[in-house]
Amino acid sequence: MRRQDLDQYLSDFLKASLFDDAALNGLQVEGRKDVNRVALGVSACAELFRKAAATGADAVVVHHGLFWKGDWPRPVTGITRERLKILLEAECSLFAFHLPLDAHPDVGNNAAAARDLGLVDLEPFCDYHGSAIGWRGRFAAPVAPADFVQRLEAYYGHGAHAVLAGPERIERVGIVSGGAAREAEQAVALGLDAYITGEAGEPTTFLCREAGMHFAALGHYATERVGIQALGRHLRQNLGLETVFIDVENEA
Repeated sequence: MRRQDLDQYLSDFLKASLFDDAALNGLQVEGRKDVNRVALGVSACAELFRKAAATGADAVVVHHGLFWKGDWPRPVTGITRERLKILLEAECSLFAFHLPLDAHPDVGNNAAAARDLGLVDLEPFCDYHGSAIGWRGRFAAPVAPADFVQRLEAYYGHGAHAVLAGPERIERVGIVSGGAAREAEQAVALGLDAYITGEAGEPTTFLCREAGMHFAALGHYATERVGIQALGRHLRQNLGLETVFIDVENEA
């Protein structure tokens, strides 16, 4: 399909215009006009771009883009220059979608993870700049804390930083991927049994202990592999595009 048509499709499908986001969502770097193969990854970086170019990708779609509001104008030098050089020499477009890919009910980092982990009765959760970016639900059969952590580590492929301070059986759970430790306050306010995010926060440990809520951080990168892979499957199944997910490991 045409580059501009893919840009419009992604922006409409992910409802990018609805979000007050620090990211510049949508097309960030213009490549060739026609797109047949799309590479997908979590974060814009030179390694991802080189591997995408080696696959013959016409476009790269990421969760964390190169450009953010407030960054420009500035000189294009150093690392930014080298990253752009790879894309431009390969005539490869770059698309980025940040909060829209956290919040989406089908391919979002949080809704997709909630379904995969076995949560039911899902509903939007966690207000961030006027938009609900997370999802919450319940286990039909409540689980023990140790089993809960084991399930999370197996799913995300990452060790958990866990604060097991909640009830003996976990039923009500909220998920907000990435760097959302502070948003644990909203999970506490709702009386959830457990809260899942990517990064731990020092104050969050005390909050969860005192509130009696379980907390688990599974890595910023690991919790945000979910949505970009789901988006790749959607593009392949619904638009007939060739897609490849490129995993550039990041333990953070």
